Amino acid sequence: MPAQSTRIRPKSLKEIRQALTNWWGQSHNRLPAHVRFSQPSNSEDRLRMWSQPGPNVRLQLFKNELSCERAGRKFHLLLDDFDVKAKVDGRVLLFEFKVSTNLAHPLKGRLTPTQMARHPIFFSRSIHALEELEKALPKELIDEASAASTDFMVILEALTARSLAPEIAANDPLATARLRGVERQQSLVEKSGGMLKGENAAKVLGISRQAVDKRRRQNRLIGLTQGRRGYAYPIWQFEGGKTLANLETVLDRLRNHDPWMQLAFFVNANDRLGGSSPLEMLRSGKAEPVLVAAASYGEQGAA
Repeated sequence: MPAQSTRIRPKSLKEIRQALTNWWGQSHNRLPAHVRFSQPSNSEDRLRMWSQPGPNVRLQLFKNELSCERAGRKFHLLLDDFDVKAKVDGRVLLFEFKVSTNLAHPLKGRLTPTQMARHPIFFSRSIHALEELEKALPKELIDEASAASTDFMVILEALTARSLAPEIAANDPLATARLRGVERQQSLVEKSGGMLKGENAAKVLGISRQAVDKRRRQNRLIGLTQGRRGYAYPIWQFEGGKTLANLETVLDRLRNHDPWMQLAFFVNANDRLGGSSPLEMLRSGKAEPVLVAAASYGEQGAA
């Protein structure tokens, strides 16, 4: 029976250590006593491994590929992003892995060392995904995505290319739907005419940032989460140093909907309003039809 073989291209010292730990400990889910790792406390760019291989273990370093074989299982570490040294001290093998300072890929030069990132696994997998994305897309789509207004939009434009849809769906049937959801959210942001950070919304209203946050929690302002960066507030909510007339009354009718659904209600055309958006109607002083439309928002057949 042919030996099982696994190939891994680690992007960080942490991934090297994890891969080797998994390989050594595959039988007992722990490292054997004759294998140990160390990482000098004053150096974040190198990792050492000592091992005393038994008769059924074979370790071979050729250029920047470390081949390991044990109990019929082959394992290859592709170490193009690292400088690797090996030496023998009696019956002990010592391997030293160091992040290379002479990387050929210009992008990788900016991103090294990966382990310096706060979340190295996320960081390295994202870079690998971008490399695969660059290979999969034709040049014209790469150029089109690269012209996007922000770095986030560069990635979104590339991921939503139609030529990638079958591959993405094959790996994750829900991924395409999630990407469509992100596209819809981006469209809503664009229709909003811009966003204000919490501190800027506070300046416009002449109140504290804490007061702005309180209004958001009380459903008196629409605030879209930005994760650790707080909330962003659609700029159309503010007019003349105040909030848009009747905004809070309409939001009260929409209190059972999340902020994205509320935003969609205000900026999208509404059949109950003759094709106008609720925002357009409020700006023209016609609040009552908007309140009626808000009361039925989300019902089957309601815009």
